[in-house]
Amino acid sequence: MTETPAPEPSTASDDLASEFDLSDPKFITDPKAGERWLGSPRPVCRGKFADGSDVWVVTGHHDVKTVLGEPTLRSRPPGDSHRESMLSRGIPEDIVDMFDSTLLTMDGEDHMRVRRLVTRALSARRMLALTPAVERVAERLLDGLAGKSEPDLIADYAHPLAIIVICELLGVDEEYREQWREWSEALAQALRPNPEQFAPAVRGMARVTRELIAARQAAPRDDLISELVQVHEEDSDRLTDDELTALAMVLVQAGHETVRNLVALGVFTLLQHPDQLELLKEDPSLGSRAVAELVRHTAPVKHTFRRFATEPVDIGGVKVEPGEAIQVVLAAANRDPEVFEEPGRLDVTREQNPHLGFGRGAHYCLGASLALIEGEVALTALFKRFPDLSLAVDPQEIEPRYLLSMQRLPVRLSPEDELR
Repeated sequence: MTETPAPEPSTASDDLASEFDLSDPKFITDPKAGERWLGSPRPVCRGKFADGSDVWVVTGHHDVKTVLGEPTLRSRPPGDSHRESMLSRGIPEDIVDMFDSTLLTMDGEDHMRVRRLVTRALSARRMLALTPAVERVAERLLDGLAGKSEPDLIADYAHPLAIIVICELLGVDEEYREQWREWSEALAQALRPNPEQFAPAVRGMARVTRELIAARQAAPRDDLISELVQVHEEDSDRLTDDELTALAMVLVQAGHETVRNLVALGVFTLLQHPDQLELLKEDPSLGSRAVAELVRHTAPVKHTFRRFATEPVDIGGVKVEPGEAIQVVLAAANRDPEVFEEPGRLDVTREQNPHLGFGRGAHYCLGASLALIEGEVALTALFKRFPDLSLAVDPQEIEPRYLLSMQRLPVRLSPEDELR
């Protein structure tokens, strides 16, 4: 097998392993881990997945697009190695079966069949119509911030905004939302799942989802679960019981986690770039362009799930053999200097921005339109209400890690708060 040699590691990351190794604890504990992969996309090279298995790592913008659009690459490896890997990590068999029914692990005709059913319901037009509802949620949460001296913008704003909006879209009743947040946090560690937390979270989500489906079958509402139930009842061959349950779970999980990260990383990053923040505050019409730039620059989703070759395929001059895994790094592709001028610089006025922050091709994020709307509303409303907002701690205390979402974002709402 031919392999294009990787360039010498950047001096900014000399303490890291020479390859992209997601099994290295530094990708969770070290805020600088992975930095060199963002600043200097390299040829396709060897790396490690979270379980220590070998992967081909793809970081260049062109090569990433090739992988995401290649029909011979699949979400699961040939044979039963996928199941064996999950079972070996202590994931119960019933949970593995459930994941086999999700859009994340489907390919080919099954994937397109299920995806088509939900694409209409999540159309850009319908998502845009949700803007006033998102604005009302944001304003209500901002009202709650006003009485706090040092609110945590993740716990008090980014998280509740994300979970409320996606739950209202699907029709998840309010009584379940706090529990769903806890389950979502357990599922967010899918690369390195803790079986003691992961399995109960999946089972809990599945139980509540089935209850919601049964309730909508008896009394439909104007929500996404009701629409999917209707499709299921009209033609059960198009959407099985397990697929319907898994689809609803994935939509809530993905819709919550991505938006939470986008808003949190967006606020943190803008506060570190006051010149760009001022541009946004002076001209709110830059909102959509600014959010797209924050998706590119901060990478709320760092990489896709692995893809597996079903036949020999050439990626960036490297021949990938059948059964071998490929790991696409979206965060690095979005810093490719061949595509983006000054890729390391945050520029909220950037006009040409073909970022891959939500993927591409058959597995492009279904909720991308909604995530962008929520991000724009959340950031614009926040800085309009609190134009003097600032961090309440040293940035290094809360600096984001590569694989670990920001855990807290304490802020001061006004200069007067510093005197209290």
